[in-house]
Amino acid sequence: MDGFYELALRLARIVEKWDDIVVVGHYDADGITSTAILVSALRGLGKEVCFYNIKQLYRDELEKFQDAGEHIIFADLGAGQLSFLCKHVEKPFIVLDHHHMPFGEGYPLLLHPQPFGIDGSREISGAGVSYVFATALGAPRDLAALALVGAVGDVQLVSSALTGYNRKILADAISSGKVFAYRDLALYGRASRPLPYMFVFSSDPVLPGLTANEDAVYNFLKRAGIECVREGEWVRYVDLDEVEKKRLFTELAVYLSKRGWPEARILRLIGEVYDITSEDSHSPLREVREFATLLNACGRHGRPEVGVNVAMGDRGKWLDEALRLLSQHREMLRKGIEWVTERGVDERKYFYFFHARDAIPAPLVGIVAGMVYGSGIVPPDRPVVAMAYEEGGYVKVSARANSTLVRRGIDLARAVRAAAELVGGEAGGHRPAAGARIRRGTEDEFLQHLERELRAQLT
Repeated sequence: MDGFYELALRLARIVEKWDDIVVVGHYDADGITSTAILVSALRGLGKEVCFYNIKQLYRDELEKFQDAGEHIIFADLGAGQLSFLCKHVEKPFIVLDHHHMPFGEGYPLLLHPQPFGIDGSREISGAGVSYVFATALGAPRDLAALALVGAVGDVQLVSSALTGYNRKILADAISSGKVFAYRDLALYGRASRPLPYMFVFSSDPVLPGLTANEDAVYNFLKRAGIECVREGEWVRYVDLDEVEKKRLFTELAVYLSKRGWPEARILRLIGEVYDITSEDSHSPLREVREFATLLNACGRHGRPEVGVNVAMGDRGKWLDEALRLLSQHREMLRKGIEWVTERGVDERKYFYFFHARDAIPAPLVGIVAGMVYGSGIVPPDRPVVAMAYEEGGYVKVSARANSTLVRRGIDLARAVRAAAELVGGEAGGHRPAAGARIRRGTEDEFLQHLERELRAQLT
């Protein structure tokens, strides 16, 4: 038995004595799945449980749940704010998190992978930590499927596959019969998008000459001998048989090779795919990346409770609302990417930068930053930093870096936190992705501090 799980067992024995519990999770896909796992596990023990999902542990967010319940479980947040929580939360609480924990931080009721040499930025997500804790409470291992959704939503695929402790969770998900894992063309939309639009809307990666070019995609599929419509219905990638899939990939490989893609890059299009076996083959809940996107849409548009209920199994009114939010989410992301593409970014020595102000909603600016980064609109040679206005006179900051930059020494969690604290702001995150909230009017000063921090990391 590993030490991480042993600690989970000790903490579970404490929580088993609690009742009237509030689960407070982050509002993204990882936080929503963390919340769903914990609420399911605790209700399975007959506990009285309610839940809240919040943007971050800002002081004003505490007011939302301070009067609820007698005990609190923080999920997918809290490790970077332990001193703040100890000062402002009077009830007994436990923290289940994977985000970067500043040196010297500690709390006896904390389950975190960092002290056990497990990388929380790529080897286990917040949902994974919550799942380990839930199994220590005796919850069924079929909850592992939700932990995979959280991990993939938290961008923890390494070379198109889960790694580290996530592999243990994947094994549980497979053995429970809830997940089927296999290697295949790993473009987004394989389950729910009509086949042509899987290529037309591909942004990670951008497929030269195919992305955003509908006519070219139809010609490409025709050359591959692949039908787009059968018996009056759109064909999805998952509808293709093995012979058709092989023919399609061969045609794609030849096409990309002619456009300068090296063989290694083409082969990286094949990755590990995770399907949730209980979902319809064309459902956006079937493939874990699409499931994660749907949950992100709920949280980013102010309705995380919709995502939690869907994650806990509702396939009625909550799923209908989630699908509506997903449609809205996609449209707003499209507009956000168009805005950045038209206006460009500010090129600085150590990062690229854009300030959307009111043009992109604050909850979406980080996603847009990641998409323009992954799509090639912003070159991958330095991090990208994005800002947008929040209510109450604040500015949301989101920063993203790729794995190459992280290997060179970039740690956005440390850099963004240091810069934010110097202007009276608050921050959190991982080495490749971090966020902050600062006061309007402090943006330039923040950027100066951030540039100094990044320069120090690279020299």
